[in-house]
Amino acid sequence: MVLNFLFGKRERKPEVGLLKPQDKDYLAGEWGRVEQLLTAGRPSAYKEAVITSDKMLDFALKGIIAGETMGERLKNAREGFSPEVYQGLWDAHKMRNSLVHEASFDLTVSVAKDVLAKFQKGFQSLGVRI
Repeated sequence: MVLNFLFGKRERKPEVGLLKPQDKDYLAGEWGRVEQLLTAGRPSAYKEAVITSDKMLDFALKGIIAGETMGERLKNAREGFSPEVYQGLWDAHKMRNSLVHEASFDLTVSVAKDVLAKFQKGFQSLGVRI
């Protein structure tokens, strides 16, 4: 890094690419499944909806940004989202982690709707029509 500085080379930030049309279609279809889970009226379905949305975001990011883990990809994608959407995606991802790692975590329909709205804004920012 020091040599790059001395010789006038700049380290490049990872660039966020564009989703392929077929990936957008896939995500839009999966979002319909997420919405069905939300209307099921069961806490286990709300949990599944949040986990599925997080998997969908990871699928999308894998196609457009470098990173070994979901967290790395999300960090590298910062420039591709508005600050509000980016923070919302981090909050939604952290909620998913709580659901998966804390056995006693209770998820209400209102919290699930809030988390899913954050994922939805992220997908819309990526050009997915949902």
